[in-house]
Amino acid sequence: MEEIKDRSLYFGVVGLGQAGSRISETFYNFGYDACVFNTATQDLEHINLPENKKVFLPYALGGAGKELNNGRQAVEQNAELILKKLNECFSDKQEMLLLAISGGGGTGSGGAEALIGLMSTLGKPIGVIYILPMESEDALSKHNSVTTLGRLAKMASSDVITTLIIVDNSKIELLYPGLSRAEFWDTANRAIVEPLHLFNYLSAQSTKYDSLDPMDFTHTVTEGDCQTYGMIEISNYMETTAIAEAVIENLENGLLADGFNLKETRFGGFIVVGNSAALNKLPAVNINYASHMISDVCNSPSLVSGVYEQNLDEDVIRVYTIFSGLGLPVTRIDSLKRQATEQMAIIKNKTQSRAEKMVIDYGTGNETQDKAQEIHKLIQQKKSGFGKITANAGKRIIDRRKR
Repeated sequence: MEEIKDRSLYFGVVGLGQAGSRISETFYNFGYDACVFNTATQDLEHINLPENKKVFLPYALGGAGKELNNGRQAVEQNAELILKKLNECFSDKQEMLLLAISGGGGTGSGGAEALIGLMSTLGKPIGVIYILPMESEDALSKHNSVTTLGRLAKMASSDVITTLIIVDNSKIELLYPGLSRAEFWDTANRAIVEPLHLFNYLSAQSTKYDSLDPMDFTHTVTEGDCQTYGMIEISNYMETTAIAEAVIENLENGLLADGFNLKETRFGGFIVVGNSAALNKLPAVNINYASHMISDVCNSPSLVSGVYEQNLDEDVIRVYTIFSGLGLPVTRIDSLKRQATEQMAIIKNKTQSRAEKMVIDYGTGNETQDKAQEIHKLIQQKKSGFGKITANAGKRIIDRRKR
């Protein structure tokens, strides 16, 4: 008897660095196999995974200090340890691997390329969830983010990785401004993982309405280049244009990164979800209108859709969207580059001026004049009575030692 799958794709999730480990932990809580790697033991301590899923990468004093080269060397020097754990955690069941990393740190950003190389030995498609820094983060974090994103983009364009999901923490920060630090990370990570998981789960379920099957979902996550996804809840779903407008708004101002050119979309899909009462009164034309409007905004990509019933308590319609084959979010990247360049210039100026701040100036002129005055002073001291006495005393000491 054929096994009934509870999701379209079984992902194996790898977290590298602190932020990537948190994302992997969230996937694990949704039932995915996961493991995490870090160069700092203290960052692994609070990741709620079984101990055999957490791997410390010994390197230098611990951590990577936001230095990309340190992250790369840490992965390369521990390649055998990493490969052993990857083979332990993932088997034939996992059809695709996801690597979760943050752009700002040293371990995740610096070690990304080397770890992707090790993951590729398992012979599975690889997707990357890449997290851009918050507005409040420092210049080096933003510089690291842009540098690493450029490298990942090349890997995506050459099909080394099959999809690049760019998450923007600055957007999530704006959406949840009142949360404590601990609550923020839990909420943000769930907001990143849950829409992808539910799209994966729903596309594997049967429906008496229109279905978006597992092959459709697989196509969206293996189309290549950048991908964006999300979920939006609609209460005024009886209005003809409500679903269409909500989906477009979610695409243009979604939870992940913005600044994408939606006309570059090569493959997309959306799933409409509601309880029995809502779906029974939802006019079919509203969904059809959404398909036409999305197709127009995205310049006629391959587009699939499905309708599924769930036991929602509220009288709402939820729409899950996923679009792939996109180019980079140019607007956001340009903003990060500008901020990083301006802030790094300030740091450079501070470094260059450090010598000036460690000099006491008596106002005696330039360095050549000061040196000449110092030599002249030494000559005068030797000619003085005190100089002659101290000089002779020195000779007498030396003479006595010779004897």
